[in-house]
Amino acid sequence: MIGLGKWKFTVNTRFYSGEAYLVIEEKDGGYDIHALLANGKKPDFRFSQLQAQGDTITGVAQHSLLQGSLIPFVATFEGGSASGSLDVPFLGVISFSNAEKVG
Repeated sequence: MIGLGKWKFTVNTRFYSGEAYLVIEEKDGGYDIHALLANGKKPDFRFSQLQAQGDTITGVAQHSLLQGSLIPFVATFEGGSASGSLDVPFLGVISFSNAEKVG
């Protein structure tokens, strides 16, 4: 499995600017992903339909404020760094690059 661990990156949106984390774990032979903010809050993104191909994980996320919206998610891992994005309706693309594995 690729990308397992805790990845730290910087995000800059109109709702939050600062450090954030993507935690990727193995669960029942698949992936379990959740996001954390440096201030300790956990954004209400729920990730599903996660699939790995090569060095990339794709899937969708959902958020309680965007009922029924499937938000495309992609993360690519190269050695000790990662990059990716969530394409959130009404907010735009939340992207990260040079994410550093910290756990």
